[in-house]
Amino acid sequence: MSGRFRIVLSLAFALLGVVSCLAYADSVRSEAERVRSDAIARFGGEVAELVVADRPLEAGDVVTEHDVNVRDWVSDLAPSGALTDLDDVVGRQVSVPVAEGAPLTELNFRDESVLAEVPAGHVAVSVPVTEKLGISRGVTRGARLSAYAVSDEGPRLIAGDIEVLSELGTTTGIVASQQVTIAVLPNDVTAVLSASASGELRLVIPADDVEVSDGTPRPGPPDEIEPDGTERDQDEGGAE
Repeated sequence: MSGRFRIVLSLAFALLGVVSCLAYADSVRSEAERVRSDAIARFGGEVAELVVADRPLEAGDVVTEHDVNVRDWVSDLAPSGALTDLDDVVGRQVSVPVAEGAPLTELNFRDESVLAEVPAGHVAVSVPVTEKLGISRGVTRGARLSAYAVSDEGPRLIAGDIEVLSELGTTTGIVASQQVTIAVLPNDVTAVLSASASGELRLVIPADDVEVSDGTPRPGPPDEIEPDGTERDQDEGGAE
């Protein structure tokens, strides 16, 4: 068997595999459409086109055109507030999770940006959410945080008494801008805003039993005193 024949045979098998995969995908799609048509015929009633999730959508996800599709749905079985136009969905941020294959409704995009009450003695501050900020999209109102400024010199605690006042919010549109609103002590506002503007701000969520540290090295044991009154460095004194 010549080398050229082997190459031709390999290409033929590869092409056959691609055609088989496409045929299988088409049969699966046809079967899904048949099941949907049978359901419509069984339940009767008018049919409406609803926007349906093509994959599970979690709270905080910004919907893209690849996440949803328009499908026929029995009107009598459509959930209240169901959305029918892709333009009403794409670019918006999900606040209530959506299962794969479920219609999207206004409930999935309910406004979570309403602030909780600002604690006494604090100031409400909104900071943009970036990948480096350190908190997840699922952070909830009331969560306690600490803020660090991370620079070339290392991390530095700038605020240890912070409370989340709002879920992560976004503006509608193809490009979404997320923000989180937090309650900060007045003396810490300038440091938090400055760290946010420079990209050095990091927020952490400590447990209730964790004491927040500013990362400053603790002093070592005192130097020993020589008989003549001079101090002896611990490193020198311990070396033999």
